Amino acid sequence: MSHDIRNDTSRNRYVLSVDGTEVGYLSYIPFTGAIDLEHTSIAESHAGQGLVGVLARHALDDIRARGFKAMVTCPAVESFVAKNPDYADLVVEP
Repeated sequence: MSHDIRNDTSRNRYVLSVDGTEVGYLSYIPFTGAIDLEHTSIAESHAGQGLVGVLARHALDDIRARGFKAMVTCPAVESFVAKNPDYADLVVEP
């Protein structure tokens, strides 16, 4: 299984494709200096494969690389950050 994630800035979402088929996304709201990661969706056909974590890690790494902070209002991404404390310094309160 190969996956690809791209930042679709026209729709404010990180889009996840698996073997060339779009199977999920992580939507966000951009603010000055921060990005609110607000909602994650994975197709039912790909649920339970750890793809939420793949999306969250990519988005948080991208936000860090771009010099922004992350607001996390998506419960799935909140859970990911709680399990991966190396991202705690990146997160700010909404």
